[in-house]
Amino acid sequence: MDNRPTPSRRRLLSLTPALLVGAALPLGATTARAATGNSRRPTPSTMTNTSIGAGSWTTGTPTSPGPTVPREQLLQLPGGPSGAEMFVSNNPESFTGPGWLAQCGRTTTNRGGASHPLTGTFPVYVYHQNSTGGTVYLHVLASNPGSSAVTVQATGAIWTNSQKPLVQDPAQRAGTGPCYATSQDFAAGTTRPYLSPTTVNPGTMVEVAKVAMTSSIVDGLLDVTTTGGVYVYTAVTTTGSTATAINYTQNDSQAAPGDIIGQTDTTYGREAGVYAASRWDTGVCDIDVAPAGSYLGLAVNTTQRQVAALDQTVPATAALSDSSQRSWGNYGMRYAIRTRLTNSSAQTRTVVLTFASNVTGTTDVPGDTWNGAAAVSVNGGSPQIITLYVRPTVPRCEIGRYTLPAGSSTLVELDFEVPGLITAGSQLLLESI
Repeated sequence: MDNRPTPSRRRLLSLTPALLVGAALPLGATTARAATGNSRRPTPSTMTNTSIGAGSWTTGTPTSPGPTVPREQLLQLPGGPSGAEMFVSNNPESFTGPGWLAQCGRTTTNRGGASHPLTGTFPVYVYHQNSTGGTVYLHVLASNPGSSAVTVQATGAIWTNSQKPLVQDPAQRAGTGPCYATSQDFAAGTTRPYLSPTTVNPGTMVEVAKVAMTSSIVDGLLDVTTTGGVYVYTAVTTTGSTATAINYTQNDSQAAPGDIIGQTDTTYGREAGVYAASRWDTGVCDIDVAPAGSYLGLAVNTTQRQVAALDQTVPATAALSDSSQRSWGNYGMRYAIRTRLTNSSAQTRTVVLTFASNVTGTTDVPGDTWNGAAAVSVNGGSPQIITLYVRPTVPRCEIGRYTLPAGSSTLVELDFEVPGLITAGSQLLLESI
């Protein structure tokens, strides 16, 4: 049964003084320089291939619990940040009342930010928790600040905890919850339309998506495509009124109350606004497999605060001032990892490929997990959807075992979205057995 939230009826509303109640701010009338998404979308053909020789492997068994590779011994994952800028709405993560949540339309008096239009195809990632005690509605909106009409459309996946309940027990959590469901849709290619191509005239706003939150959690990732620069906003209402949501977004003082957490020297904070990239694409990485009894660890979704040389985060380009200034969790970022395993020896070799966590321990903490879907294909075959789930007491999740005859190669491709509710710091572990 398909019980995903049905996209709501869309409304285009002109931002007239009658609609913009209170001390709302009108949209700027001039056209700003927009960041183009399509031109930076990575494809395997544009990425530089890399190679890792057999000499980079380590003889023996990994020495961290699991066993896993100590993060200081990991190699940086080939490739780098790429793709369009990403709009993220995750601060306040938990809201206690209605109002606007995140925006890139102006510098606000209370939360900062900047005017930063987006164009082309770009992702919008949302994660919030409803702490109002009642049903509310999350709105994703886009406005046209330019002088000419633009066309906006969107596809993606948005789920709530009422549709995909999250199991709290870490031992039973694998494959549950809205964050997993979003990642599964992107891994399996089962995203769906949220907004059909819609003309947005200058000075008007379109509702890209609206989702009823009858439970605590919403998680979603949208690919928005627009022919010209737009500002993106998110808001929460108690009525589901698009007009009310728009009015909130244009009024600084109507920010939603909640647990806003900013970045400090000792805290990551939470993301709200625009960040510089949305993908990590390795291109094809040729890995020469070492003899049996060796291992190799590649960093995945690591931060400069963990190991500076392994940083995979990106800076904010238009984040709210009270929010993270880097994409510390990379939530919603999509990874495309291509490894060509080559056996250049005269004997058959077998490689075990494992997804593992850098966070290990004797007890499990719900937030110290990775719970997402991934698409795995071998030698260009049809992708298989698997669940990647790790937790401190069980930090390993095997992806596959690949037997390589002498002189042969096997191409393993791994695609996934970084799901919400995970902890940063993972690894791709290769073991020659």
